[in-house]
Amino acid sequence: MKILVTCGGQGTKLWPYSRQNQPKQFQPIIGDKSSYQVCIETLLTTYRAEDIFISTKHKFIKYISEQSPQIPLKNYIVEPDIALDRGPGEGLAFLRLSMLFPEEPVFYVQADMVREPGEKFIQMIQAAEKIVTETGKYITGGVKATEPNMGADYLEVGEAVPNDTVEAYRLTKFHYRKKTVRETRELVENFRVVAHWNHLCWYPTKIMEAYKQYRPDWYDAIMKIKDAYDQPGEQDAIQAIYETMAKGPTEDVTRNIMDSGEAIVILLPFRNTDVGTWESVREFSADDDENHFDAQVVSIDTTGTLIKARNRQKLIAVAGLKDLVIVDSDDALLIVPKDDIDKIKDIQAKLIEMGNDSYL
Repeated sequence: MKILVTCGGQGTKLWPYSRQNQPKQFQPIIGDKSSYQVCIETLLTTYRAEDIFISTKHKFIKYISEQSPQIPLKNYIVEPDIALDRGPGEGLAFLRLSMLFPEEPVFYVQADMVREPGEKFIQMIQAAEKIVTETGKYITGGVKATEPNMGADYLEVGEAVPNDTVEAYRLTKFHYRKKTVRETRELVENFRVVAHWNHLCWYPTKIMEAYKQYRPDWYDAIMKIKDAYDQPGEQDAIQAIYETMAKGPTEDVTRNIMDSGEAIVILLPFRNTDVGTWESVREFSADDDENHFDAQVVSIDTTGTLIKARNRQKLIAVAGLKDLVIVDSDDALLIVPKDDIDKIKDIQAKLIEMGNDSYL
C-alpha cells in the first residue's frame, strides 16, 4: 500500500494568509501547524516515510522539505508551476506510481483538509486497502447527507459491503452537484445518497486505464511525458508537453468510474473539514457566540465573527460586530462581511488591476 499526498493547489479563497507562493496547505490556518504537517504526522504514526509520496509543484518543494523532512526526496512527484486544476498533475502522480508499484493499491490524500481524530483516518485507510485488495473495486469516501450542500457532488448507494471497521456501500450512481437548492434538497430527500468526500483508493494502473478511456487527451500527453523521463532535457520536455494540456479536475475521469457501478463508498468515520474558506475555518471551532478568535482579542457584544492575526503581541479590541471576517497577516488586513466572503476574488482582481499583485 502506498499513500499519495497531493498539495499543489493555490487556496485563493483564504487570502491574505494563503498566497501564490505559500498556499493554505502550508500555512497554520487552524492551530499552530499547517494541514500538510498534521496530515504527514498522522500518516507517519502507521506508515513508513518510504511509502508516502508527495504530488506538488516545483515552487512548493521548499515547504515540503521544511515541514516533512522525513519524506525522501525521491518520493516527490513534481509537476510544472502551471495552474491546470488537479487532473493533469494528479495524472502524472498516478503514472509515476503505476511505473514503480503496478501491483500495489494507492490511497489518495488531499493535504488541505483537517481530519479528526487521526486514528479514525488511519482506520479508514486500512479498511480501504482491505476492501480494494479483496474486490479490486475503486474506493472513495462519503458523508451522510442531511441538508443540501451546494458545494458537494452526491453518490447514490446500494447494498452494504461487509467490513468490520467501517460503513461501506456499493456505489450505484454519481450525481454531479445541482444548480439550485431545490434540486439539491430533492436529491437528498428522495434518493439514498451521501455527499462525496474524495478519499480515492485503487490500483494506479487501473487509474491510468481510466485516464485513457475518459480523458484520452490527458493520457496521450502523460504518455509523452513518460517517454521524456530519464532523457536529456527531461525538465524542458516535460514543461513543453504539460503546457499543452487542458485544464480540468480529476473528477473528469473518476466520476465516470463511480458512475459505472463498479465502485464502493466508505462513510468517513472521522470529522473531515475542507479548509477552503474563512467561513469553514470559523465553523470548525466556533464558540457559543459563533465566533472564532485566533488572536489576542477583547470582545464585547460580538457574534458570528472570525478574527485571525499573525502578530500575537497585537491586541485586537472589538465591540458590536456581527458576521464579519477579519484577517490580519504580515502585510495585509482583510475586513469583509461573512456573507460577502466571495468578494475576496474581486479584491484579488483589483490588486492585479492596480499592479499590486505582489500581495497575491
